[in-house]
Amino acid sequence: MKRYVQLLATYVVIALVVVLLYAPWGLALRPWDYSLLRAGFSIIAGIGLAGVFGASTYLLLKDPDVKLLEPSSVSDDDEVVPVLEEYAQTPYVGAIALEALEQVHSAERKRKRLRKVITVQFSEGSLSWDKFCSLVDMAERTILRNSALIANGVQSFDREGYKRALRSGKEHDEQTELYERSLTGMRDVIDANERVLLEMAKLEMELSNLDADDTREAAGETIEELQGLIEETRYYRS
Repeated sequence: MKRYVQLLATYVVIALVVVLLYAPWGLALRPWDYSLLRAGFSIIAGIGLAGVFGASTYLLLKDPDVKLLEPSSVSDDDEVVPVLEEYAQTPYVGAIALEALEQVHSAERKRKRLRKVITVQFSEGSLSWDKFCSLVDMAERTILRNSALIANGVQSFDREGYKRALRSGKEHDEQTELYERSLTGMRDVIDANERVLLEMAKLEMELSNLDADDTREAAGETIEELQGLIEETRYYRS
């Protein structure tokens, strides 16, 4: 959607320049003007504007360059978010990219809220504070790195090939099933992220409703579940 807005803005600017150059109340350029200089300039301006129109349309509508990420080295969302945003309106994989993007933002919000709750429950810098903060930081990193896998997947997915396979009508064709497995794999990662987000939400709720003395024991089951999910999702990145 972003690039279509940019394209529309470019067209509006070009239209305004055309009006300014050729309108009677503007510069009033005309290729047939009696002045060779003005006539030549008007022709050059027209060719230049046509070139800008064509080049901007091509650049803004062409598929973005593939920028594959190394999930294990991703530490913040600066690399992941732009890719997911770029593919959020893309056929077949757009919904997956959009959902992964929302999960990245959700994980960041949950981590910030959890850290505030943890700081209320424990003294900052204490062993308990470090343990809980490390856990929620790891949960966010897990979602971020899984989302880097999604970013790689949506970039690599052969949309034109999948489109041709669907047109062939062979739903169980080997090539079609290969594309379907790729989509299913990305959705599995989305589901894994969703489970981690759910446990983060449960942990926030439990910590918010507990006294500090009871926190470790009462939230123990949720902590173990969250740790298990973090460990489980590592196989997606192996």
